[in-house]
Amino acid sequence: MNLSTLVREVRHKRVVLERIALQMVCACQYYDLADCIDETSDLELISIINGNYDCPMCGLKAGNSHE
Repeated sequence: MNLSTLVREVRHKRVVLERIALQMVCACQYYDLADCIDETSDLELISIINGNYDCPMCGLKAGNSHE
């Protein structure tokens, strides 16, 4: 595997993490996450995806709906 292939794979994995996290975060936090997605670590995104993030505004865990 050459370096350019490795870089493409890492970028692709990051894009996938970002997209899934944005789908999983509650509505109150969506735009905050979208605004700072570049500064959000992979571990933070994985935490959101796994439902280990409590919204400080509404108290819901990531992945739960407001219904």
